Amino acid sequence: MRILIANPNTTAAITTSMVEAARALVGGGVTIVGATAPFGAPALETPADLATAELAVAAMLGAHPDCGGAIVGAFGDPGLARARTAFGGKPVRGLGEAGLRAAGAGGRRFAVVTLGPAMRPTIEARVSELGLADRMAGIAFLSGGVLDLANEPWRYHGEILAAVAAARDRGAEAVLLGGAPFSGWSGRLQARAALPLLDGLTATLDGLVPGGAVIGG
Repeated sequence: MRILIANPNTTAAITTSMVEAARALVGGGVTIVGATAPFGAPALETPADLATAELAVAAMLGAHPDCGGAIVGAFGDPGLARARTAFGGKPVRGLGEAGLRAAGAGGRRFAVVTLGPAMRPTIEARVSELGLADRMAGIAFLSGGVLDLANEPWRYHGEILAAVAAARDRGAEAVLLGGAPFSGWSGRLQARAALPLLDGLTATLDGLVPGGAVIGG
């Protein structure tokens, strides 16, 4: 099976990091390919960025008809509904939807650690659309932006772990690391975290890969 990771921003380094993380998570028989948005913003941190990214996602999926499934590689899931209609009936999943559903599975209370405080209303609306509002224990935004985290991820480990501990104190039972730069991070930071961690890419692959062939995370 070939799975496309469509990165809706124009930063190729983020595409590369998602592809590398996905390849480390899946077993044999799965080929991961990546695509970077041909136009739009270098990072999706506002609702306006998401609107442009919807068109970029459609373009990337249209250029990869050989893939048997696709991932919209951004927490805001730009163009996800349209992609599901246009991708020939093949499965398409988004980091946001998959991550939020996994975080709230079984009635579990969860918090989100993410980037871009301007996205708060969009995230809250998405949580409500998915029927998870009563399980949300809060959203914490890191001090840096998407590109800061992508370029120097180690600088934010302490801030993330502090946010996880604060979420525990608010009654959360798990924390979702929301956004493409966090791909594969749930496994990396779990041993130091106060709560179970999830990230969107790991959650997405767990439902998309045949047989649930995710081997790490």
